[in-house]
Amino acid sequence: MMNNPVQNPANPMDLLNDIQLPDPVSWWPPAIGWWLVLGLIIAIGMCIHWWVKRNRWKRSALKQLNRVTLQNSQTCYYQINRLLKTVAIQRFGQQAAPLSGEKWLAFLDSKVKQPLFLPAIKGFATAPDVPDAQLDAFHIKRIAEKWIRKHRC
Repeated sequence: MMNNPVQNPANPMDLLNDIQLPDPVSWWPPAIGWWLVLGLIIAIGMCIHWWVKRNRWKRSALKQLNRVTLQNSQTCYYQINRLLKTVAIQRFGQQAAPLSGEKWLAFLDSKVKQPLFLPAIKGFATAPDVPDAQLDAFHIKRIAEKWIRKHRC
């Protein structure tokens, strides 16, 4: 009788089968942690987009204010007043359009926590119309910048 090598091998290791590896791990669908990271990235992106869009008008107004030159104070008063009026109409509607003089400055002060214009620079109410207004144009420009940055709707 002949010995069958498969039934009675000389080396018992020959009876072992090859190792069966599991299927490779799929990258899809991702684990819950990756979904949370994706959601967080989307939320942060939306917040940044909202913030940039929300403050676009402010950056534009501040750029226009920085272009106002202080060489001719009369022109400076006029340009600052016009810029403040434009911002006020855009932010608060047509209620700001007919205002002038001290009512205009009171309106501007009502939109910030602490008054900026009255009574400190009461003369700015008539400065665009008075040729020899004795006001510090640099100071008025800084107050206008502060108002643009700080006012609330």
